[in-house]
Amino acid sequence: MKRNEKGDQVVPSRRDFMAAMGSGALVALGAGPVRAATTGKPTFRAGSGRADIVFPPGQFPIDGFTGQHDPLAVRIVLLEDGTTRLAIVVVDLTSIFGDLITAIKAIVTDVAGIAAPNIIVSASHTFSAPHIFAAGQTPPGTDIQANAAAWQAVIQSARQATTRAHASMQPARVGADVGTSRVSVNRDVQTPYGWWLGADDAGDTDPTVSVLRIDRLDGRPLAVMTNFAVQSSVMDGSVTSTGGRLMTADLAGAAMRYVEARYGPDTAALFMVGAAGDQAPYLQANRPVVNAGGRAGRMDIHDAGFAIVDVLGARLGAQVVDVAEKIRATDMPTLDIRRESIQVASQAFSPRMGRATGPVATFSYTAGPPVSLPVVLVRIGDLALVGVQPELAAALGARIRAHSPFAHTMVATMVDGGAKYMPDARSYDRHTYEARSSPFARGAGEDACARIAALLQQARAAAR
Repeated sequence: MKRNEKGDQVVPSRRDFMAAMGSGALVALGAGPVRAATTGKPTFRAGSGRADIVFPPGQFPIDGFTGQHDPLAVRIVLLEDGTTRLAIVVVDLTSIFGDLITAIKAIVTDVAGIAAPNIIVSASHTFSAPHIFAAGQTPPGTDIQANAAAWQAVIQSARQATTRAHASMQPARVGADVGTSRVSVNRDVQTPYGWWLGADDAGDTDPTVSVLRIDRLDGRPLAVMTNFAVQSSVMDGSVTSTGGRLMTADLAGAAMRYVEARYGPDTAALFMVGAAGDQAPYLQANRPVVNAGGRAGRMDIHDAGFAIVDVLGARLGAQVVDVAEKIRATDMPTLDIRRESIQVASQAFSPRMGRATGPVATFSYTAGPPVSLPVVLVRIGDLALVGVQPELAAALGARIRAHSPFAHTMVATMVDGGAKYMPDARSYDRHTYEARSSPFARGAGEDACARIAALLQQARAAAR
């Protein structure tokens, strides 16, 4: 089974795709309202938890990784407003397939009593983490024992994080604000042979750092959730000086550890990857190059790349803290979660057709039938979180946010599964890596933005 240049597996099967979608209905489940003793009003409550994913040292190599540089983790926030209960889970993996999503949701339901449709599971999208498969669904050549050990490590971490979050449930307040970071760059560059991967300082980026702060009543942060458009790919494909690859939570992990170090071990910092389909870290250890004749290659600085992870992670983390410090969490909001499905145009795409391996001057796209795109909308007071599976181009994420009626809007990708890239229309004219590696047709991204904006309008009207 073939993979793309990041090591991702092929587009999930329809069965995995449907498993990741969950229910299409608006669900508001949970225990009866918890009411304040003096006012009779529902009390907003929250809990957070974090647990490292501990891989057995004797199981390496795992999916090509010979060791681990820094911890991968599962982080979770539980929220309830007296009527609606929901959970947001972030796992430090490149992508999460349907069966693992289902297993994680089952744990949250078992421990915290939240129904699966009210749980969203997102990958932080570090490129330096193993792909983990359900038993019986491993690609040829997979080390079955190592894969099973990795699966169990994630499951144990998810249970630990959820147990901690459930135990920490307490009255809480929230607030949100935005800042700016320049740690990302557009990764599509023009070469004499066509467009390819690199770093284009003049290309589209979205420097907006969106932050949600969830406080205890004494003002100490219980959780800090960040949404930013960058792939955690500083160490993508990089090998050590001795030849092995090391697992790392990469840029997002370094940034969130920075935030957690600032606020202490009882604060969980969650990274929701934004519209980062065409966004790379400003510097990479193993950077793409195009050689004479249009042949694509890489230049690797090996172990020295971890210094880039630390520097960029600290810069992003410091910006998150700066934004969080300006937030005065005063709102005790109401919650809502809606699962919708919209129709968008598709194009023929299959790894069997051959993946994009270098720049091209021309490319033929073959139109396909309309396909369903799951969309999840989470409302936390006057903040809206839009969650989709495909990796949107940065310009599309900025468009959704610009047309949102909410005071604050986060656009998260890799939510409840993955569906490859959804580029903007210009990428198809340029024949970029994302356009040639997308199951969606030219214009699908812009259509999705318009439909999501309409859904946000409906959600805002229902909240009044």
